[in-house]
Amino acid sequence: MLIIASVGHNITEEQIIKMILTGADVLRFNLSHRSIDNYIESVQKAEKVIDSLNASVKKFIDFPLNKHRLGFFEGQTFPVQEGSELILRSADYSPDCLEFIPLNIPHIGSKVSLGQIIAIGDGEVTVQIKDIISSDIVKIQIINSGIIRNSKTVNLGNNYAIYDEDYMVEIYKKTLEQINGLHPDYLACSYISKSFIEKIKLLFPPKTNRLKYIIKIEKNITAEELNAICQDNFFDMILIDRGEMGVNMPFEKIGLLQKQIMSRAKKFSKPILISTHILASTIHNYIPTRADICDLTNIVLDGAAGIIFGYETGLNKRAAYTIATAKKIINEVEKYQAKLANHLTVTN
Repeated sequence: MLIIASVGHNITEEQIIKMILTGADVLRFNLSHRSIDNYIESVQKAEKVIDSLNASVKKFIDFPLNKHRLGFFEGQTFPVQEGSELILRSADYSPDCLEFIPLNIPHIGSKVSLGQIIAIGDGEVTVQIKDIISSDIVKIQIINSGIIRNSKTVNLGNNYAIYDEDYMVEIYKKTLEQINGLHPDYLACSYISKSFIEKIKLLFPPKTNRLKYIIKIEKNITAEELNAICQDNFFDMILIDRGEMGVNMPFEKIGLLQKQIMSRAKKFSKPILISTHILASTIHNYIPTRADICDLTNIVLDGAAGIIFGYETGLNKRAAYTIATAKKIINEVEKYQAKLANHLTVTN
């Protein structure tokens, strides 16, 4: 099973070495958060480490989706309390979140309605629109206590409905030009619609034995769409992004959709990658939560080709420990599978 670890923008060469030595097979660079130049620096740093170790570790480039995000603010983190009311404003920066929280969506007041629920991040903090003050300013009420962080994604509940496909194609085109020369082993793009994917295929470089293309499922899709994705030979793998699913569809349906996608993909021999909230508890805990252990165990038993760590390694100073813990669980499950297969062979 592949272990794909996201690389954070402040990562050191020493941390990359530890991630590789503890079991990372692939290093992922998510182009959504910073400038492309910053990512190029991170990729070059990783390449230097890979060469120094003479390792066979691959590079994974994850294309941006032009997500809605909070802007930047002093302190980078801001604790919020359930029931408190704050101001959300269309802006890139705020000197003080008590004055207003910045949001990179122009004219936010014209894009929301009273009572609307907005999720921040993967749903760590959720807010409700209490008043629309102007086209750029709204008053929100915090639904649950938590911490708001710089540039976290913001989901209005209808993100996919408002994506301009032609605009997104232009972003992909520009990004491909900027990363020319990085020579990734994996390129991943989001499934917005069939028409969008057909346009993206025309932009991507020709397939080679080394370069693999991955399509990301981040929302609820129809059985017809899933069948088409599974039968599309352009894409080598399917990525189930549970983080995006959690805010793009009713969260109680995520587990069922994951099982449905994996079951259908098996019929077409299409490898599956699973991402987000995998062993997240190891960021702080020595022993993972039992739910985390069982989740990863089931992912392996269900036949996933690999797992992807997002913030679990990208924002985790103990990333190597998370990877080592995953390796331990995966190895245990694979030993069980081998033992079971051997028993069945002997019995037959």
